[in-house]
Amino acid sequence: MRVFIGTVFVLLLGVGVSFAASELKNENLLVTMPDGYKVAYSDRKKGLVVSEMIPKAQSLEDWQDMVTVQVHFSVHPTMSALVKQFTKVGNPICEDYSGFLVRKGRENGYEFGLFLTSCSITPASKSEKVLTKAILGKDSTYFVIKSWRSGLDEADIVKWSGYMAGVKVCDSRIADSACP
Repeated sequence: MRVFIGTVFVLLLGVGVSFAASELKNENLLVTMPDGYKVAYSDRKKGLVVSEMIPKAQSLEDWQDMVTVQVHFSVHPTMSALVKQFTKVGNPICEDYSGFLVRKGRENGYEFGLFLTSCSITPASKSEKVLTKAILGKDSTYFVIKSWRSGLDEADIVKWSGYMAGVKVCDSRIADSACP
């Protein structure tokens, strides 16, 4: 797996560029592209960078598995607000929503939450299960989202929870949160 870093993640991901950790400056999201995946979509809008990755054999129009990375610049929700959103409020475009907090804590000096949600009917008329890691950075808020429209079993949860454990934020300006 190649490592793609920081706010340049989406911009460079499409062309397959990566940087050595020693080049990291300021706050960065450390995340890998899953083996066998490709970038299906990326965009940068005011205050938001988004990248969607799907297995190489799938298309953006009819995907079954997706990893989405979102960087929300200068957005600073509280973890309690995110817990409420993911576990109680739900999603307005989803019928029969359920969600729970898998775990929360601190990694590399940053507060994070890992959530598992389920939606039985979406606008695409497909059931989705979603594992989301939210990290509250000092400069931005980061979301790494694994979505399934295909079947989901315990082995998938274990595999992708391990993937999410490798997703972290670092900051070259803070000794206790230094980049590797």
